[in-house]
Amino acid sequence: MARGGKSGGKKKKRKGSMLTLILLIIPAGLVVLPTSILFGIGMIPTIVAYVTDRDPEKSAPITVGGLNFCGCMPYAIELWKHNHTIGAAGKIFMDPLAWLVMYGAAAIGWALYFGIPPMVANFEVMRAEKRVSALKDVKVGLVQEWGPEVAGDLFDEAGGLSPDEHDQLAEPAGA
Repeated sequence: MARGGKSGGKKKKRKGSMLTLILLIIPAGLVVLPTSILFGIGMIPTIVAYVTDRDPEKSAPITVGGLNFCGCMPYAIELWKHNHTIGAAGKIFMDPLAWLVMYGAAAIGWALYFGIPPMVANFEVMRAEKRVSALKDVKVGLVQEWGPEVAGDLFDEAGGLSPDEHDQLAEPAGA
């Protein structure tokens, strides 16, 4: 019973905080409407990343959103410095370079999101293979110095199992 009461309180609190957030964002968005329009349209790749990402940590919208925000920011600053009107925001959207910068930055975010994990995985595999090779060399040296009993398993000069020994291990013990 105590658990049910706690989770119900969290739901109410979450619902209340969402309502508060909406009540604050809508008037603020109307006050700075040109900027809201700029970010609303410019940050569409981030919204897509958020909707399509199934990861509970939501790493795609974080990666894409950070760079997408950086791509939108120069045009927001331009909007703030010169003329903060809806017409000025429309002028920015008429410039193909603005679209390229905003969505190109998001594309770089997607490239990082999809490119970095395989690169790190390949690096870790190479590092592990190098470590295995070094350990096999150490094992060969120990066997040469102390004899094959020190290996603790079947052993060949390359530091691993010979094909015949590997087949012997693969067979069931009773066969």
